[in-house]
Amino acid sequence: MHRTIPALTAAVLLIGTLAACSDSSPHAKPAKHAATAKASAAAAKPKNLADAYTDKLDAVSGGSAAACQSPSSTTCSDDLGAIMAVVEDVQKDINAQGGAAAYPKSTKQIAKMRAAQQEYEDNACEGDPTADDPNSECWGIAAITIGAPTLTMTLGTDELS
Repeated sequence: MHRTIPALTAAVLLIGTLAACSDSSPHAKPAKHAATAKASAAAAKPKNLADAYTDKLDAVSGGSAAACQSPSSTTCSDDLGAIMAVVEDVQKDINAQGGAAAYPKSTKQIAKMRAAQQEYEDNACEGDPTADDPNSECWGIAAITIGAPTLTMTLGTDELS
């Protein structure tokens, strides 16, 4: 009898443990395999950058060409900064989706815009009244103000290729 009680107790504990681990209990939660599969499929599908950035580029560049008729103005400088911030985001997404090989035209457009931004900074155009002279080196900013809508088009063109 002394051997039967411990053996019986062990059997009951084993059955209870197995029952608790079973998915057939009425309180078991369903597996999350479907949600994981959907998330994996979404991650595998590349993001459409033209769709993702058209509205953002339009929002930050709208009115910038007019504001930058005076390259020395703070408004122009702020607009250029806002455009280039979005351009940096575009570049990060391009890099994540194959880089220049996948987006050759867009990568070239971004390079032109960065060069114009660097020239604007190198010439200390913001706040300099001579920057507004039509012969100043500050007018390269058109590569940014006009470059934003151009970038939208090149993204679309690259994605069609």
